[in-house]
Amino acid sequence: MPKYEVERGAVPRDRVNAALRMLHGDILRRGIDPKELGEWLWAMHWFPHLRFEEEITALAEALPPAWQVGTRCEPQILLQFPHVGETGPEVTFHLDQEPDWAQGRRYARIVGIAISDWTTENGGLVVQTPRGLEPIELAAGDAVMMTPDLPHSGGVNRTGAIRYGVYWRYLEDR
Repeated sequence: MPKYEVERGAVPRDRVNAALRMLHGDILRRGIDPKELGEWLWAMHWFPHLRFEEEITALAEALPPAWQVGTRCEPQILLQFPHVGETGPEVTFHLDQEPDWAQGRRYARIVGIAISDWTTENGGLVVQTPRGLEPIELAAGDAVMMTPDLPHSGGVNRTGAIRYGVYWRYLEDR
């Protein structure tokens, strides 16, 4: 049965702030041109050049040890901008697909770390369980661990602020 678990305060606030400072500093130093912004938006991978920086990897190192078992895949930095328009898009649930290079190994778990608050109003995580749709609201520094067979999606961001998170997937060890 698919499931999830939340760990409140999993990541210390100083690590969350260091990651946000790095991301915002990159925007100030490099800028983001419209072409790059569009590529990141559609790929659902933001700041790909920063994925392995210490400020990002330090987030995963703070997770509960049991959540870190397996082969850690590259992180996905995810930003959800405020929705523009009168009506929101449909929320589409998905399951993560293992990469070709995994050579048949399956995901053991998916772990998301909130580096800003995740709420229903700002498009926070929603999972589909036998009980129905369940929003998972997290404060910055909280983490959620999901089994790979749990359908999940971001909601619609109806606030004026960007929602930030970092996801890691862990492959089963052979």
